[in-house]
Amino acid sequence: MAKITRAQLAQRKRIDFYKKIIIYGFLVMTILPIFTSLFLFYRIGQLEKKLDYALSAEGKDYLTLLSSRDALLDNPNAKSGVFVDSVKSVLGNAEVDTNSATSTEKENAETVVDGENVPESQEGSTDVTQPDATVTNSNGKRVYLTFDDGPSIYTGQILDVLKANNIKATFFVIGREEEFYDYYKRIVDEGHTIGMHSYTHVYQDFYASKESFAEELTKLNDLIYNVTGTKSTIFRFPGGSSNSVSSLAVEEYIDYLNENDIDYYDWNSLSGDAVTNGLSPEQLVNNIMNDVSQNEDSIVLMHDLQTTHTTVESLQLLIDTLKTEGYEILPIDENTPLIQHVSADSVE
Repeated sequence: MAKITRAQLAQRKRIDFYKKIIIYGFLVMTILPIFTSLFLFYRIGQLEKKLDYALSAEGKDYLTLLSSRDALLDNPNAKSGVFVDSVKSVLGNAEVDTNSATSTEKENAETVVDGENVPESQEGSTDVTQPDATVTNSNGKRVYLTFDDGPSIYTGQILDVLKANNIKATFFVIGREEEFYDYYKRIVDEGHTIGMHSYTHVYQDFYASKESFAEELTKLNDLIYNVTGTKSTIFRFPGGSSNSVSSLAVEEYIDYLNENDIDYYDWNSLSGDAVTNGLSPEQLVNNIMNDVSQNEDSIVLMHDLQTTHTTVESLQLLIDTLKTEGYEILPIDENTPLIQHVSADSVE
């Protein structure tokens, strides 16, 4: 047997090494694309589900809720100023959940009550036959209940509770499909105040320019008028007049409102229904009462979305508590103080 020289042994090792490189390289080049393709297919499936959800009625409401929450938390007044105490008290009750998409609709099957979609666990919740809470004293303070982002599938329940208690409120609405038109009509027909809150509630579109701002408000007011026969003359900035999400300085938009005799109203009382998930009806009421106790006139911010059913659940308790403690509950009208984070008078 021929003796293998050291040079030949080294050459064999190099050949074996190169073989391994070729084999491993082939395996990597074969297997990696397969795993990458599988991962991409999985991600595409997940994105398609998210897209389908976002395009659904429930998804649109959840995205609207997220944008409202983010705008509230990013608002400079959440750190100092007008409603710092409100936000602190709300966040003190529960951690901010930025990922959970929990909602009554996702957790419960739906049934129909009086022509409305209502979760089975809430069936009968529209039966608010409790007698009005007796006002034991009048403290001379006024409270204005306001609901943003509606109408929703729960607007009827909110209106039922208000009607049962002979209470008028204010709804800052957005543009909705024809299936929600009856709610616009009920708001007006039952004596509530209807206000504008942008047509799309998509901040980057609404606040893109002064022209887009004006276009959406005109489109929304036309919708309100065509459905209810009433023009709206009041407005609430999505995120508040002191928001940090608008593309232009807020004075640009205020200038348009002033020119068109549209009054805008912010708030000085926060329920927290859009700040964090998981607050109970009792916690929402406590948040509101903590704020209204500090003001002569309180404008309460709540949300009318199918992702905030606890707002509906808290409403009777809130009304009873306010009445018992002597607060006058009113809709926004020409006599309501202009509670504004950025004053309209600051814009010439």
